[in-house]
Formats: sequence, C-alpha cells, structure tokens
Amino acid sequence: MYLVRNILVPIAKKVDLAKAISNKLKIPEKYIDNIRILRRSIDARKKNNLKYNFTLVADIDFKIKLDDEIQNFSEPSSYIQSTIKLSNRHPFIIGAGPAGLFTAISLVENGFQPYIFDRGETIDLRAKKVENFWKNGTLDENCNVQFGEGGAGTFSDGKLTSRTKDHYTNRIVDYLIQFGADESIRYDALPHLGTDGLRKIMINLRNFLIEKGCKFFWNSKLENLEINNNKIVSVTINNERFSPEIMVLGIGNSARDTFTMLKDKINMENKSFSVGFRIEHSQDFINRSFYGEKTDLSLTGPAVYRLTGKYKEKGIYSFCMCPGGYIVAGSSVKNSLVLNGMSYKDRKNNFANSAIVATVNKKDFGNDILAGMEFQQKIESSCFNKSMPYFAPSQTTNDFMKNSISSNNNLSSYRPGIFQSDLNQIFTQNITEAIKSALIKFDKRIPGFVDSSLLLAPETRTSSPVRLLREPVTFQANGIVNLFPIGEGSGYAGGIMSSAADGFKCGKLFY
Repeated sequence: MYLVRNILVPIAKKVDLAKAISNKLKIPEKYIDNIRILRRSIDARKKNNLKYNFTLVADIDFKIKLDDEIQNFSEPSSYIQSTIKLSNRHPFIIGAGPAGLFTAISLVENGFQPYIFDRGETIDLRAKKVENFWKNGTLDENCNVQFGEGGAGTFSDGKLTSRTKDHYTNRIVDYLIQFGADESIRYDALPHLGTDGLRKIMINLRNFLIEKGCKFFWNSKLENLEINNNKIVSVTINNERFSPEIMVLGIGNSARDTFTMLKDKINMENKSFSVGFRIEHSQDFINRSFYGEKTDLSLTGPAVYRLTGKYKEKGIYSFCMCPGGYIVAGSSVKNSLVLNGMSYKDRKNNFANSAIVATVNKKDFGNDILAGMEFQQKIESSCFNKSMPYFAPSQTTNDFMKNSISSNNNLSSYRPGIFQSDLNQIFTQNITEAIKSALIKFDKRIPGFVDSSLLLAPETRTSSPVRLLREPVTFQANGIVNLFPIGEGSGYAGGIMSSAADGFKCGKLFY
C-alpha cells in the first residue's frame, strides 16, 4: 500500500480519485485499487479557482518511484502497554469532559466499569442552564459553559484538529463516528462537529458507557484528597468519603477551586497560556477574502483562517476560529466575564469570530504556582460591568488601534449584549503592544481585517494555567502511585482530540 500526497483536483460534488492518482503517477487506472482518503484540505491560493488537496492511500500494482510525495504506507500501531494491575473493577474518574469520557471507554475495553463524577449535569439539563444564563444572566457556578457533561468543548465549534494522527487519535475518531459523527471527520483537514453535533454524540456516548456497566454521578464535586505514604487513601466528594483503588483526574482548565485544593497536596507548576480578545467580522468578508466572489460555499463551507505573528518574545495568534459562529459568555464565576467562540454544525450565522491572543508566562504574572490562575481572575473581574451583568466590553478594532472610542452602534453575535469600552486598559502595555503589532501584520495579509472588525474582551482560558506533574510513561502523578492527572486541565492537552486521546491512552495502562 502506498501513500500519495498533494493530489490537486477542482472542487466538485464528485471527484474521481482513481483518475487523479493515475494522472499524478502517470500509470493506468487498472493498477490502482482500494483507495482511501487520509486527508482532504482546500487549496485557496487562487481565489475563485479553489481545489481539493488530497492525501490518499491505495494499493498500486505497478512499479513506481518513491519520493517525498509517494511513500510506502502502514497503519499506525498501538504503543501503550498495560502495566498496572487493578483488583477493583470500578476506578474513579473525576470529570466528564473528553479526557474523562475516553478514559472510561478505554477502561471499558479492558474489562472495567468506571465510576465517573462531574460537578455539572447531563448535557440536556446543562444546555438549559447555559441558555438561561445567556438570556437572563443567571449563572450556576457548577454547571455552565465550562462544567458539565462533555466539558468546555461542548459549547464551542467542536473542532477535532490534532497535531498527531496515531493509533489512539484514530480510535477516538472511530468512536465519534460510532456515536453519530459524519464519516468525513476521518479525513477533513479541519473537521468539526458543531455544538449541536457534540451534544448528540455526548448522549450516545453516555448511553454506551451505562450499557457497559459504568455509573455517572452528576452534581458531584471533588472537595478533598487525603494522601498517605505516596498514595491517595480517601477522596471527599460532596462531603462523602470514598477510598478508590485509583483516581483519574480529568478536570478542565477552569477548575480553579480544585487547583487551589491540590496546590499543597501534589506537585504542580504554573505554565504559560495566552490572553487577548475575540475579534468578529462578517462571514461574507472572510469568504471573499479567502475564496473570492464565485465560490460555491455549499461545497467548501465557510472560509476559515489561521494567523500567527511575533512581537519581541511574545507569540500572537488566532485561536479557535469559528466560521458562521457566535461569541458566547463562558463565565464559571459570578461577577466575572470570559468569552468563548461557538458554532453550530451548519456554521450558517452571519458572523465569523476568532480569539486573537498573546502568550503570557511568569514574566507577566509571577512565579507562584497559582499566579497564572490569579492573573486570569483579575482580568475577568475587571471586565465585568455591574450595571450590565455579563455584557462584553467592545471596541472597533480601528478605534483600539488608535486609542479612541467612536459612537458607532456595532452589531455582534454576542449575547446578552455589548457596551463600548477602551480595551487598551484591560491588559498590560506589553500585551497590548504585542496584539496591536500582530493586527497590523494580519491586516497586510487580509486587507480590511482591522477596518471591518470588532473586538470583544476578554479571552483568557486558552489553556490551563497550571500543570499537574506526572510520570511520562505511567501517567502517575509525581510521588502518588494511584493518582493519574490527564487532559487539558492537568496541562497535557489543548482541545477535544488531544484531551480524548490523552485519556484513552491513560485507560490502556490498566489490566
């Protein structure tokens, strides 16, 4: 079997892949069989003349010369060894986000029936609470955009991008398709499920685990750990003590009270993350800028972008771009504001949004383990307006660049609403300068990027502000034999796919 890269064909409803391989390799089609798409992206270098760029695998019964674009192919194989023997069939998992849920699936494959605890609620009840928060400003601090079944990613664009496609990420994709995702997530370069798609998948995933004997405990908050002789001897959940044989910790990056509780119990360190704004354009502007005027969007979907820049020691980049999406309030603490981006599967809203963020580290927030977390809290509190609770401070990007505020009434997808503010006052000068420098560069790459956009604040929860230190092979927390920190909140992942794969690999350690 061979892997063939960079097969460019015009975008159309039907594509003859055998003919495309035949033309590239200059061999008859009869020698080509069992074609499978590994990756499909859009080549938009020529507006109004877009092409698919395929990476394919196929059986080719013909002598061909190997090079950078034509190589032998073999399926990725597993590499995690089951080395930890358990006597109890019910290991504890804290957190029902992607990391926790796919740890549970992996454990089920190995014959276990884990118990899964989450401080939030099932996705249907959670969605009602989130909608009520967006509409009425009533925030449940334990069940919101950050906490509850599916984790924070459930109220996002549902991107499934991953830096690596190994055996374990492929297994995650297999399960997602089994639970309702479209087959195209196997090969699309920028696959997504949308918040509505994710919610349906979460219900099917939960039912699968329950059928396998797993138990879910909702509204169940981890409150304490008792550690003795390098081992957890008890955990307290909702004032009730348990003594699990092992505990997998799949908390999200917003679990600040849990980080505070863990600070003096396990080895942790602060880590870099990024802060900045949400930028919003009309989706038509983004489509025209990248695809031109004549593109059939029913074939391509709305255009997306990814931008990167550097200013002095800081990286600045777009993050979590949501075409045809919405900006939403993602608060998990009362009287505090944080934003996120969200899209439905069809991505048909008139707006496009993305985070524009700059990296921050100890130089920005200090050396204490929780200094980054406290830095986030300070920003989020400063952006909360008591007279307009959970409204977002906003400013045209042009005004932000000029340090001025105009009287324009700007449209935004954000609920409950926006108010005009000087966003130059939110971050320190070096962060603000870095973002402004990058916006100038981004505007050169996409003319009109600054003039046609609106900034909203703040975007602060791009990744976890801490890392719970663990052994690289066994996943065991440093010095604690039966605690296994995983996923984004523990500092080892950065999205749905990487979190799910981290959890799935952890589950494979046990037998």
